[in-house]
Amino acid sequence: MSKKKTHEIIDVVEEQKLPVLRHGIRLADQKGEWLGEPEVPDPAFAEESEVHEEESPKGVQVYKSFARQIARIKRLSDEEEYALGIKIKKYNDQEAKKKLILHNMRLALKMAHQYRRDWTSLMDLVQEASAGMAIAAQKWDPEMGTRFGTYAAYWIRAQLTKFLMTNARLIHTGNTRAGRKVYFSLPQVRRKLLLEGKKATAEEIAKEVGEDPEEVQLILSRLSSKESSLSAPIDDDASSTLEDTLAHPENNPEKIASNNEVERMVKDIIASFEATLKDERDLAIWQENLIANEPVNLVDLGKRYGVSKQRMGQLATRLKRGFRRHIIEQLGPNTQLSWLFRDDD
Repeated sequence: MSKKKTHEIIDVVEEQKLPVLRHGIRLADQKGEWLGEPEVPDPAFAEESEVHEEESPKGVQVYKSFARQIARIKRLSDEEEYALGIKIKKYNDQEAKKKLILHNMRLALKMAHQYRRDWTSLMDLVQEASAGMAIAAQKWDPEMGTRFGTYAAYWIRAQLTKFLMTNARLIHTGNTRAGRKVYFSLPQVRRKLLLEGKKATAEEIAKEVGEDPEEVQLILSRLSSKESSLSAPIDDDASSTLEDTLAHPENNPEKIASNNEVERMVKDIIASFEATLKDERDLAIWQENLIANEPVNLVDLGKRYGVSKQRMGQLATRLKRGFRRHIIEQLGPNTQLSWLFRDDD
């Protein structure tokens, strides 16, 4: 067996999970079968009493049936794995892709166990791991010399961490790449800073993870906040809830009614003033220039009636002052009009 071949079939074991045979490494033969395999089930296929304590009976049966089927599938040899990878890369062979994924499902189950939480369904994690493996199968380049399992582990880990980030809380936190990075590295970074005698501030954590301090601060504030039900009572007799204290984004009914009243009054004043205008030029200036959403230029209006721009400006100023007097007549002498037509005094 060549040196390269021997290197490819050596796997560094995880202590307490796999047997240690020689200086902390586990050996496999040319077919990819582990040497000295103990007669015990794979950790990924352990009895449900050990790994499904929080699962429902139905979920246990589904997983158990699925794990049995996966256990019957043999591992691919290096040559078979390489051939399937070439078919996928060059011809986008979907059957080859399915076979490559299916024969590596042991890895998906194993990593699903590693990322298991009390609140998760194991089959949901297996599904996410399978999705990550499907992405890896499409992107894997066998000619680079990397085993598919090594490459797929990256994409499986990415899918699992994204799933945990999305579903860990009712309010999603850190759904960005930077958010996931901070979320999963936060405990280790805090311990490291503590050992160095530093305070675990957002700036120090941002330096350690190489992310923007503002993004880190936002994630930390969300993680430190507790989720509360809007229906939770806030007093002893439970007569009020948290929802009752939240302001509506729109104005309250009294404010809306007040605004509507002012709007109606202004429209009435405008209409009553317009009714006093008898001159055709005054009506044109009023309707087409002073109160129009898209005012017509006084020069154009002047050309229509054969007068100069200066004369039309004088007529417009006279109308503004007349409107101001009309408002005072309608609303009283104490009406504040300093905001109205300031440039016409």
